[in-house]
Amino acid sequence: MDRFKPKKIRSYIGAYLREAVPSAIWRQTMPDFEGKLEKRQDKDYIISRVLYYNRISGNFRPETDFMRIGDLKKIKSSSMYKHDAWRTTRWFSQDLLWKADFQDVNWICDEPTVTKSRPISEDNSNNIILKLDRCRHFNFIRDPYDFREKSPRGIFMADIGDVGKMNRVEFMKVWFGSDICDCGSIRNLPGLPDEWLKPKMKIRDMLKYRYILALEGNDVATNLKWAMSSNSIAVMPKPTCETWFMEKTLVPDFHYIEIKPDFSDLEEKLGYYSSHPEKAEAIIGNAHTYIRQFLDTERENMIEYLVLKKYFLDSGQLKA
Repeated sequence: MDRFKPKKIRSYIGAYLREAVPSAIWRQTMPDFEGKLEKRQDKDYIISRVLYYNRISGNFRPETDFMRIGDLKKIKSSSMYKHDAWRTTRWFSQDLLWKADFQDVNWICDEPTVTKSRPISEDNSNNIILKLDRCRHFNFIRDPYDFREKSPRGIFMADIGDVGKMNRVEFMKVWFGSDICDCGSIRNLPGLPDEWLKPKMKIRDMLKYRYILALEGNDVATNLKWAMSSNSIAVMPKPTCETWFMEKTLVPDFHYIEIKPDFSDLEEKLGYYSSHPEKAEAIIGNAHTYIRQFLDTERENMIEYLVLKKYFLDSGQLKA
């Protein structure tokens, strides 16, 4: 067993138990999110995050392709996207209309749509971010190894079996078989070298490396969160997509080691930080500080509620 692996079974059990309770009962027992907000010293921070995730600046009207949030349970899917969305929609009237896209969204939506992810751009306001697929993505760990006792190499072990992951293919072409980074693919696109295929590596084994490559897939790099919570350092090009983790706000060479999009400076960057371990440890400390903002469960629930409340206000379905 890998004790660092996301606890999916536990998440599904919790989801089905929550959904067994009628939504009317949940609304009767809803926490006073807005009342508590007024009493919190971090009120301004909370509001700033609500406005970060929900960037709609004007009113809009629900279109014909919008659905009742009460119809979430009718979606024939076991995806945690659906279950995670229900965690927050349970606090609202089930007759409210919304639009949601439960995919790895790396495009700008045409209409205000609740998504897990969005491109990092100035015109991405139609993608309203909610904390979806949280078990898989928000998997923070306690690393038993110190940075200096780890192997001074990188580790890249990922799925490259989709056409949306060609950047990972390019990385493998450059660094597979090198002394700089252990590389492997757990699933290949047709036509890629069979020698790239490796058994899936457990997180506890990847933690023995100082540098963890966090390369985007269909949208964001799933391993970025646990890598930043470890005593290793996430290594990646500047992100192009973001989720609830607010990847756009990450500072290069402060929260993670930034490499060029063509990966050509990987050896130089890893060599520098191995020669300056105190600077590497400073990045690890900064990453841990960044992670801590997501650990206040009450605050996270409050932010999610307010993101959706703003959505329903902006659509004219609720009154302020």
